[in-house]
Amino acid sequence: MTVSAMEVKGLTLSYDDTAVVEEVSFAIQPGQLVGVVGPNGAGKSTLIKAIVGAMKPDAGSILLSGDPAADKLSALTYVPQRGAVDWDFPITAGEVVRQGRFQSVGLLRRFAAEDRDAVATAMKSVAITDLADRQIGALSGGQQQRVFLARALAQGGDIFVMDEPFAGVDAATESAIVDVLRALRDEGKTVIVVHHDLATVCDYFDHLILLNRKIIASGPTREVFTAENLRQTYGGQVAIFTDDGAEAIGAG
Repeated sequence: MTVSAMEVKGLTLSYDDTAVVEEVSFAIQPGQLVGVVGPNGAGKSTLIKAIVGAMKPDAGSILLSGDPAADKLSALTYVPQRGAVDWDFPITAGEVVRQGRFQSVGLLRRFAAEDRDAVATAMKSVAITDLADRQIGALSGGQQQRVFLARALAQGGDIFVMDEPFAGVDAATESAIVDVLRALRDEGKTVIVVHHDLATVCDYFDHLILLNRKIIASGPTREVFTAENLRQTYGGQVAIFTDDGAEAIGAG
C-alpha cells in the first residue's frame, strides 16, 4: 500500500479563539499536482502555514510520508505569497536563489560544485540567469515570482507548497511556472498550490481540494470540479470565463 505524501487529519486552526479551519481531513499521494481552491477568507493560506510548520494546530495532525510533519519539514519546500516578502531588502536575485541551498549546506560551509550547479540549473529552468545581479525590488512581479520559484527548485525536496504563485504575474511567467510544476510532478514530486483562477483549474491540476473553512470536496479534479461543489464552496453563482465567454456553472 502506497503511503500518502501528505495526510491531514481533523485539523482545526484558530486566530484569537476563532476557528478559521475546522476539522479538515484529506490525503495527497506522491506525484500529484494539487490545487487548493476557495473564496477569500476560506482558510487556504492558514492551512498552508500549518503545513509548513508556521502555525500550531488547535487539534488534528499533519503527516508527511506517514511521519509527523514536524519530523519531516526538511522534505518540504515553501514558496510564500509575493506580498509576504520584503522587496526593499538589499539582496540580488542570485543571492535569493542561493538561499535555497542553505538548508543542505549550512550558513558557514562553502558552496560545493553541486550547490553551484543546483543554483545555476534552477535559474536557467525559469529563465532568470540574466537577472542574477539585479536587486529583487527592481524586478517585475513576474520576475520576482520566478526568482522565488528558482530558490525552491535549488532547495529541492519531495513536497513543494506554493501560496498563490500565479498572483500578479504575466501570462508568460504563468505558463513557465506551470511547465515547472508539471515537470516536478512528472519527477514524482508532490506539488500543492493555493490557486484562485477557476478558469484554469482543470488545465493545471490533477487533484483538487475545495475549501471553505471545512473541506467541501477533495479528489481528482474532473470529479471534484462540479457545479454543486462550487456552489457549496462559494455560496452562490460562480462564473467561469472560457475562450468562448463566461459560463455560470454554480447557481445559488
